[in-house]
Amino acid sequence: MSRRKLYRIIIEAGAAALLIFVLVFFLGFRVTSVQVEGNSFYTDDQIKNMVINVPLAKNSILAGFINTEKSTKDASMIDSIRISRINRNTLLLQVEEKQMIGYIEFQGQCVNFDRQGIIQIITDAPLENVPKIEGIDVKEAVQGERLSGISRTKLNTILSVGKMLEKMENKPDRLGFNELNQLVMYYGDIEVRLGDDENMDEKINRLVGILPELEGMSGILHLENTTEDSESVVFDDSTQEEEVRQDQETDGENDQEDASGLEYSDGSDSADTKSRENG
Repeated sequence: MSRRKLYRIIIEAGAAALLIFVLVFFLGFRVTSVQVEGNSFYTDDQIKNMVINVPLAKNSILAGFINTEKSTKDASMIDSIRISRINRNTLLLQVEEKQMIGYIEFQGQCVNFDRQGIIQIITDAPLENVPKIEGIDVKEAVQGERLSGISRTKLNTILSVGKMLEKMENKPDRLGFNELNQLVMYYGDIEVRLGDDENMDEKINRLVGILPELEGMSGILHLENTTEDSESVVFDDSTQEEEVRQDQETDGENDQEDASGLEYSDGSDSADTKSRENG
């Protein structure tokens, strides 16, 4: 066999292999399905239109090179989107939406802000699972700018507590400041009094453990003076007020304590009641 013929066979074999590779690459990894998860503010179709409306998205391997930050720069509620492959024909878009700490009412609208106090979006109606913030006022609200015109102390308290609440599935309905400028949160008919900023981590940790026990009840949970050494906290249970009154008539007992360290009272305790210690 001549050298020229050998070279020709090698070139033709290489071209055939390249053609097979191209066919496998573009046809075998052709995207036929796209799944979206982690989105709540935007629909699946909206996310897909933002990210995969480009030629690279037609191939599940090339899709990994899509600049999602550029394609979502106009989406105010998206923090990031990660593209991955479930299999050779299916893409997964994992959406990380910006978390809102809360919203305040301003000129009939809901001003939603994040953990840095930046106004991310202004809506006509409250967003799901975003608590209302009461007791603070602003003179103006501009999307993309930090909340201004309010007490720095109050804002820092809201942002600090808001970061702690991000990990909780059960967000408060609303929170704000009472006449003593102390933080108060509301879960349905449960009022949670947190006091000042001292030991706030411990107060929130106690709240996480206690809330399930208070389901369906109403009253005031006193966490104002909670510390690491506190063995119990006081809950003024208005749902059991009548029952406690009857107990008082029979045996003179004012309070009852359960095994969890949560003490129930008839509501006669003052708002700054200290956590009682088990002797």
